[in-house]
Amino acid sequence: MRRKTSWAMWTTALAAVAALTGCGAATGRSGGNAAQGTSGAAASSSTSFPITMTDDTGTKVTIQKEPMHIVSGTEGTDEILVSLVPKSRISLVTNLSSDATYSDVTNLVKGIHQWSGDDAEQALAVNPDLVLMASYAPQKVVNQIRSAGVPVYEFNDFTSVAMIEHNIGVIGKLVGEPQKAKAIVNHMNHNIAEIEHAVAPYGRPTVLDYSSYGYAAGEGTTVNDIIRMAGGKNAAASLNGWAKITDEEIVKLNPSVIIDSSDDAAFLKKLASDPALQSVAAVREHHLYAIDSADLSSVSQYVVKGVYDVAKVIHPNAHVPAVQVLS
Repeated sequence: MRRKTSWAMWTTALAAVAALTGCGAATGRSGGNAAQGTSGAAASSSTSFPITMTDDTGTKVTIQKEPMHIVSGTEGTDEILVSLVPKSRISLVTNLSSDATYSDVTNLVKGIHQWSGDDAEQALAVNPDLVLMASYAPQKVVNQIRSAGVPVYEFNDFTSVAMIEHNIGVIGKLVGEPQKAKAIVNHMNHNIAEIEHAVAPYGRPTVLDYSSYGYAAGEGTTVNDIIRMAGGKNAAASLNGWAKITDEEIVKLNPSVIIDSSDDAAFLKKLASDPALQSVAAVREHHLYAIDSADLSSVSQYVVKGVYDVAKVIHPNAHVPAVQVLS
């Protein structure tokens, strides 16, 4: 399950869910505030090298020239990179990138060597000139790569669609493709706006994202944004981030719809027969839906597929326009 890995990695507070993985201008819709500063500069018309940017850990990262041997240590950056640069410039991607359960770019990463993320020597062996990692990466790996003189940029926030857009812009600048990054973000926003317009007349059912781990998606998660952009109201919006909830709390929340990722679909059948939940509207009306795992937990531009998937199930009578991600 992609969220088994991504939640644990992208949001370190979710160590209990350790099985997830997962910049353009922030938008008011997504409810997040993209960080500002050198690292948060919006995609400009061009990137002049050398450049120095400050990553999400506060570390200054200098890139002397346009990187041609890029290593990606997170699935989110896998998916962003393959839309920004040709495969010839990507030396390593993560092991998860080729698994369709977790990844939306399995076809696009064919032929690129894979990296587990915990072996600095493997990364250094491809002579990288830029390594993209997340703050959950083993610090000894980051230190070893940096000690070899290789710039490492660490990300630590993929908790909203706004931050995904922000990170796309940052990566675009790092690799010398800010205009492509801007186009990806604009296309995302166009897709989302079309979905929002299509579902607007149909009201906002309350939606709970709940998994077999016992966690619900609250405010400050990409899923919260997905639900809202898909025309729903997050039943757990009063919670902060990913929070564990009980059957009694689910009864009080009384969501109209319950969603879970597709690789956890068996859990929805268990919920449907749970005696303690028979009064819950979603259970009573059989509105329990499995959403494609890679789409629902995406921390890249492919998050728009999650918005589409959720909109289709919570608004079955709406003519939701299909989305096509730029690649």
